[in-house]
Amino acid sequence: MRSDCGRGGSPQPASDFFNYEVDEMLGQERQGKVKESRSNPDVVTVAGLGVGQPGQRRLCPPGSFRLSTMETCMPWLGCKEITNEVTTLGKIGSGGLKEVYKAIWRNHTVAYSNLTRPTHLKYFLQDIEMLKTLQHPSVLQYVGSCNTTLLTEFYQLGSADFIKNTLKLNAYSKFNNVRTRFNMALSYLECIHFLHNSPLGTRVMCDSNSLRKTLSQFLVTQDFKLVLSDLDRIPEVKHEAKLSFKCFSIRIRSLYVAPEQLWPFENEKFNDSRMPPYDEKSDIWKIPRVVDYLLGNVNGSDVVRSHLYKVHQQCHNRDPSQRPTTKVLLEEYNRVKNMLFPEHITNSIVNQTVGIS
Repeated sequence: MRSDCGRGGSPQPASDFFNYEVDEMLGQERQGKVKESRSNPDVVTVAGLGVGQPGQRRLCPPGSFRLSTMETCMPWLGCKEITNEVTTLGKIGSGGLKEVYKAIWRNHTVAYSNLTRPTHLKYFLQDIEMLKTLQHPSVLQYVGSCNTTLLTEFYQLGSADFIKNTLKLNAYSKFNNVRTRFNMALSYLECIHFLHNSPLGTRVMCDSNSLRKTLSQFLVTQDFKLVLSDLDRIPEVKHEAKLSFKCFSIRIRSLYVAPEQLWPFENEKFNDSRMPPYDEKSDIWKIPRVVDYLLGNVNGSDVVRSHLYKVHQQCHNRDPSQRPTTKVLLEEYNRVKNMLFPEHITNSIVNQTVGIS
């Protein structure tokens, strides 16, 4: 690795509320190859990300990756490639485990993460293993790793906890509309659905004790979709073995989390051995709050809220078993999408965001 200088809610017809003129390019279906741009490797010069849903990342075979600026899949990078071919630029973020830098590999921009707390090596390695095993359009793309260094796909828009400010920027303000925001909410739900139905069983987000913390676990793609980026604490629920879990061995005091995550014996001292376990329905409780934030206060967002009101009320049933599954939620969200947003204008908005720097 080389380093350069660096710092760095009653329902009404949608047509009464939504002004579609801003997004007249949304209906353009993208086909063809993704070619590398000589002037800017982060720009997709020929729109097209393969078959399937517009804007959805094409998956490579296990053990390989393909950035949006690449034509073919390449093997995951190891220590040799990271040491000799990666140049770090400015620091772009940090968290409880690592610092993240913008970096360059063969003229492609990537995210370079480095462990900063050796005592948390277990979680860092867990994150790497989960990223490698759970490669999916809803998950951040793994590029490579070496010891305490991790390379992943780079997303210029950063994490979802900054989306409110991002959409205020001149370069992105035209996307601050109900369609963009609803699609973000839908992609968030798709991420949770994937976790609850992953190849590694039912997984649950533990790093989600506040709204901001939850949002920080997701990155925003260039077409304003969310992808899971931190997978170091996603324990498995085994319903067949009646095995649930507890996220932390400390008392949680938060109005954001599900009731079952709170200490139930209010007048007694917290004792982790007496704390009842819970399951993936704790994620369901949090969905309305996250979606409410993502919808924001733009024209039409309250119309969407009104159509989601009933199912969101079900998410807040104090009996976890009575809350809907992500499958039920996705069915309802897609019903609302098909009713409020004609398909010809809900396709990916990559075509308009390409080239914004």
